[in-house]
This record gives sequence, C-alpha cells and structure tokens, in this order.
Amino acid sequence: MTATALAKHATPLRDVFERYHVGWETRNPDLIASLHSEDTVFHVHDGSDAVHGREALRQRCIDTFEKFDFSFEMGRRLYGDDHWVFEWTMVLALKEPGGAPFTAKVEMLDVVTVNSRGEVTRKDVYMNGGEAQAAFARAGIKR
Repeated sequence: MTATALAKHATPLRDVFERYHVGWETRNPDLIASLHSEDTVFHVHDGSDAVHGREALRQRCIDTFEKFDFSFEMGRRLYGDDHWVFEWTMVLALKEPGGAPFTAKVEMLDVVTVNSRGEVTRKDVYMNGGEAQAAFARAGIKR
C-alpha cells in the first residue's frame, strides 16, 4: 500500500486488521462489533443469510462462538486502498456423533472493506465447501 493510500485512512489497514483479528482470536463479539460501521454487512457464504448492522453482527458472533470451538492458522494478507483479503485455515474442535473428538481444518478466505474512518463496512467469508461439508458430516451437523 502506498503512503498516499495509507494517508487516506484515519487508521492504517494493518492496524485495523490486527485489532480486528484480536477480537476474533479472543472471541470478543463486543470488540469485533466496535470495529464495524453501524450499517455494516457480514456475510458468511455458506448458505446462510447476510446480517446487516452492527448489533446483528455482534449477535451472529455470539451465536457462532457458542456453537463452534475454532482457532486460526494464519495465511496471506493482501492489502488494498480500502480493503484486505485474508487467507486462513479454520481449525475446528468437533465430536463425532458417538462423542469421539476430532480436529477438522477448513480453508477460509475473508474479503473485508474498510471506510475512511477505519471501520469495517463489509466482510464476506468464503470457505472450502468440500472440507466444511466433510467436517460437519463427520460431526453429524446438518447445514
């Protein structure tokens, strides 16, 4: 990112990413929501509907953290003037229907748009469908 592009942002994108990622790693829906604009859009492209607005995003995070135990393996981060793209692997702690624990990995891709105030205005999350389907099927989770 050029110095001119960075100057357009109240907070450099790398700093926003770092704070944002801390929110996800620590499973803190309040921190995550505070970094989004009031009219934000959050869309996990897994067949679920997009959520609109900061409070709806916060609730989606709460629901996700209650439902799934997952961590991150960091991948590439690519920064543009008003966005970043983040490749990562979701590491899920799941149980088979009989109760035996297992770990599943699902490749993920986030596309995040940030406004001039350093607020996330849109986050689209894409997952490797085959890996996700196999993990959830093994765990007996219908999606």
